[in-house]
Amino acid sequence: MNAMWPRVESVLKLGFNDMYQRPPDYGPIVPEAPRGNVLGFQFIVDGPPRHGVQSGELRYFRCSGIGRELLRAMPDLPRVDGRPGTNVLLMSGSSWAGSSSRYHVSVPVGVILLPAEDHLKAVVGGTEMRFEFLQSGAGTETLKLSGADLDERPEIIRRMVTRLGEPDHDGSILERELREWPDARRRILLLVGSYDEAELAADTLHTLSSRWKGRVVRLVSDDAEVVVGNDDERHAPVLRRGDVDTLRHTDAEILVAPLLAVERGHNILNDDKVAAIGSVFFLARPNPRPDDLGLAVHTVNDWLVRFTDSTDFAEHLREATDVDEGASAIRKEARTRWYRALARSLGWSSLGVDRDTVTWDLLVLIWQVIGRLVRGGVPARVVFVDSAFAPETAAGKPADETFATSLLHNIHAVLTPYLTADSTESAHDRYIVDALYRPLWAALDRLLNDRTSECTL
Repeated sequence: MNAMWPRVESVLKLGFNDMYQRPPDYGPIVPEAPRGNVLGFQFIVDGPPRHGVQSGELRYFRCSGIGRELLRAMPDLPRVDGRPGTNVLLMSGSSWAGSSSRYHVSVPVGVILLPAEDHLKAVVGGTEMRFEFLQSGAGTETLKLSGADLDERPEIIRRMVTRLGEPDHDGSILERELREWPDARRRILLLVGSYDEAELAADTLHTLSSRWKGRVVRLVSDDAEVVVGNDDERHAPVLRRGDVDTLRHTDAEILVAPLLAVERGHNILNDDKVAAIGSVFFLARPNPRPDDLGLAVHTVNDWLVRFTDSTDFAEHLREATDVDEGASAIRKEARTRWYRALARSLGWSSLGVDRDTVTWDLLVLIWQVIGRLVRGGVPARVVFVDSAFAPETAAGKPADETFATSLLHNIHAVLTPYLTADSTESAHDRYIVDALYRPLWAALDRLLNDRTSECTL
């Protein structure tokens, strides 16, 4: 099927094919997929049904190896030609990420590049977090975007943006936030779940009042077919993702973007070479997509990598009568984990024993986004708008909030064992977590222990 796919593509006139791209032949280097080669099709739903008909995209997928292991194999690649091994430097702070299956790379950390002491103090001591839950109507219920049905999300976003942008006795919430910053950093990042939601949010704010017209820009993908302009009455101007570092050259005070689009990539700096954006508003809580097979793939691959690195792997093989029996048992266990990963709920609060692993994935994502705002050793202001971040707190019951109900509480909980005086974690791991994640933990610690900030607007 794989060998014939290019011919099928040609016959069906599929054009440039995103569904299958033949990778280089790293077969001898990359370990086989834990459950064996997997070929299949996945139907991706495209919005709610229309007139009783559900449209979508049929996606072809192929899992044939643990690609991340190529990183660990790279030093020995020249040896096949009789040459000495090479040195490989992996430079990514988020590649040490606890139990994360998406980010963590099982390579010992040899060096940590530390920021200047005054920069670190500014970020750790000056970064502020707060809740800004918004009422959904006349009652006390607050707006919750994450977990809402697809057909309900647009109206929730419109209400959120309207509440943030409409003025009251002292200007709007967004205006008051902008006044907290000097001119060089007087910008706000609004985060939503997708490019479509970014368009909706930006256009809603752009047309809300003359105060925001021309002051809002939305991020679009580099290959999006849009007309880039600044004079449209109904639509906010756009900025391509690859040009986001030019934000300082625009008149925009508000940048609206999907959360994943600003996770990595370009720094968004001002003329002083520090973060051009002062505040970030999370209108959506990050959550794995229900149709994303990547989480299941990462889960099983990560399990095998960690298992083979442990002493349990050798003991397991020694108990088998031969290598074939041992390998078959591992393959069986991998398939069991694969089907369990596919069957589990992807709602964060329903993950059970897998919650901490996904929390590590999400905390890295959130911290990388906040990292856009602390470049150059400057503090940031982080605002959580989606009540899904802390549902009990949003309901006026902060004492009932736990690591099982709130993603923020669970992020704090998974980091705390490394950062307290009575920690039982290794000194090596404590040092790494302290260097990489203390600013995030410190800001969360202040937020979650300051009950006065847990108010509902």
